[in-house]
Parts: sequence; structure tokens; C-alpha cells
Amino acid sequence: MKEDSYHHGNLRSELLRLGRIALESDGEAALSLRSLAESAGVSKTAPYRHFRDRRAFLGALADEGFRILCVELERTGGRGPARVSAMGKAYMSFAVAHPSLYRLMNSQSILELPETSTSWARKSFMMLAEAIADETPLSHGFDINAACAAWSYIHGLVLIRIDGLFPFELGEPDWDGLSAIFPRPA
Repeated sequence: MKEDSYHHGNLRSELLRLGRIALESDGEAALSLRSLAESAGVSKTAPYRHFRDRRAFLGALADEGFRILCVELERTGGRGPARVSAMGKAYMSFAVAHPSLYRLMNSQSILELPETSTSWARKSFMMLAEAIADETPLSHGFDINAACAAWSYIHGLVLIRIDGLFPFELGEPDWDGLSAIFPRPA
């Protein structure tokens, strides 16, 4: 066994950590539970105690990505427009730092998880929705259309940035004006 290998503790967490590293360095196609087991210094069958197969592992890895994103979104401060702006920046920073993980999070891999295991994906959306709701008059509250518009806008910007399609000469998106472009209840 390698000296820097995994010995005791939470193998599931260690496999997810190693999976994030392998995903970013080698891509999804090269990711295998056997190679992760080898990196962790455990038997080739040990990962199957935590994941029924590679697809289930990818779903869990996607959910772990949403957990990490939620941590980043929770670190944003302020209320209303300032919070929406900060969340847009945090979302972009996360995706640029972890482009392969971000793509996995927004792939069908998340569908491999039982609905009860996708709470982080739902929470990341609800955090944005609640920040937008903070901007609207109390009589209107939560607006699913504004939340979907914001998520779509941010997601679209992220994808063109990580695909290298965003013209860098245009500079950063106007994150401070971000919240002004979403639909509001009349």
C-alpha cells in the first residue's frame, strides 16, 4: 500500500475527493472506480460498498459538487441586489475553478440519484430564488419566473465562459445590474 494512501475513516468521502481531482485532471471518460480505489489504497471492490456502479458514483459526485457550490453561495453576504450580484460572481468563480465538475453537475448524472439525495441541487436553486425574493415587495414574495430567469442567465454566462466563448475584451458581466433584468410581479 502506498504511504500516502487512504487508511481509515470515511471511504465514501475520500472517493468523492479523489473523484473530483481525477475529474478535473483527466475528464469524466477516464474516471473509474477501480483507479480511484487504487489511488485510495483500498481493494478494487471497496468502492462498491458505497456506490452500486460508476453511474451512481457520478451522480453522487455531481451532488457533492452542488454541496460545495452551496457552501460558496452561503459565503456571499448582503441582501437583495447586492446578494444576487455576489451569488452570480460566486457561481461563476466556482464553475471556472471546477469546469468538469460543473458540467457533471448539470448533466443527467444527477438523475442517477434518488430524489432524497438531490437536496444540494435544489438548495442551490432555492438560495438564489430567496435572494431574489428579498428584492421584491413583501406582498409578492417568491417568484419562480424571476428565479428561473436568474438561474438561466447565470448558467448561460457560466457555460460560455468555461467553453471559452465569452469575448474577454467585453470584461466581466455586470453582476451589479444582474438583478434588474429579471421579471418582477406586477
